Amino acid sequence: QQQQQRQQSQTQQPPSSSADAKQKQDDRGNATNPGSATFLSLQLYARHCFVPAVRAIEALQEEGEEKKDGGLDSSADAALSPSDDPAASGESLATKQHRKSTRILSTLEDKLRELDVALGQCRRTVLGRIPHVVLKPHPRILEACLLLGDDASALSSISSNMDLDKVGLTAALSDDAFLNEVQSTVNHWIVQIRKVTVLPSTTPFPSGESAETEANADLEEVSFWMGLEESLKHIRRELDKPSVRLTLALLKAAKRFVATIALENNTGLDAAEAHTADVAQFLKGYPAPVLAAAREWEKIGGAMDEVFGYLPKVRQSKYYDLERLARLVEATTFTLRERMEGTLRERYSRNGIVLGLEFGEFEKEVRAPTQDIFVMFDASFVTFKEFFLEQ
Repeated sequence: QQQQQRQQSQTQQPPSSSADAKQKQDDRGNATNPGSATFLSLQLYARHCFVPAVRAIEALQEEGEEKKDGGLDSSADAALSPSDDPAASGESLATKQHRKSTRILSTLEDKLRELDVALGQCRRTVLGRIPHVVLKPHPRILEACLLLGDDASALSSISSNMDLDKVGLTAALSDDAFLNEVQSTVNHWIVQIRKVTVLPSTTPFPSGESAETEANADLEEVSFWMGLEESLKHIRRELDKPSVRLTLALLKAAKRFVATIALENNTGLDAAEAHTADVAQFLKGYPAPVLAAAREWEKIGGAMDEVFGYLPKVRQSKYYDLERLARLVEATTFTLRERMEGTLRERYSRNGIVLGLEFGEFEKEVRAPTQDIFVMFDASFVTFKEFFLEQ
């Protein structure tokens, strides 16, 4: 009977849905990457708290203006001319204040959307495929550096010709076991650095595995190269640390040139820096974040024009090839589609679907501005295609 009860209790438990399983998996991923969870929380807070609050204030102001306009006494206005009515000037002042307030709220909403895009880029950078390199020296090397204290001149004088007796490492030149450990440490540094330096030539264009990543692949591409450039600069700073320079000085004094030459010449750092700096210079001004943050038809069209006007600058880049440029344009078109769909949803969320509008309002508010964007896109894409085929 106990066995039957256990079987019944197991059958009564509802199976976990795939959505719940995915949520648990995301929670575990965020737990292992607290930086991503922090940026995601800030992004959701800005998207679902700040922006709706601004919209609510705008709606209240519009409702107040409608009530004010509806409550005007026409008989009192007829008794006075517009030039002699003191309330007319007051109404004009109130109208100006309302327009100013509306403009400020609109600007604030634009800034909040830009913040949303920036937080999304930070989150993608944290979740990126770029390893964080920290060159940890041998403990005895670290102790020797501590003997120099905070003397800037002494730290800057660390080189292959320095007197190792000042840091108590002269006796270590005859300690093969210690030297083997130091050399093994340097070999580990080389492996760490190469994991980053191979990324410029081996990393493919971000693939859209979901609707969100499909619409943000261009932003992910920009974030990757900006993050890679910063990571390579960080490696340079790590290599310039006193403990790393003292390690190389010790190995050179001990005639262990294999590891030092490999660290200085065979990590591919110089080539990776040149490649990354070239691509980052091209993508640094790419207006994908402007397009992703646009919420009005005029701004969407203007951002699209900026994108197509910026693409010919790829001629100045030596390493950003045409295949990757085509993928970038394709990803940007997905962002354009997402922004147009999002703008329609935001504007007509109260009325339901767009087809519920009056035909005249539909022509003026939906068809005309979207048609203008499509026409501009077709013309810009034809020009871009001619430029692309000439390369």
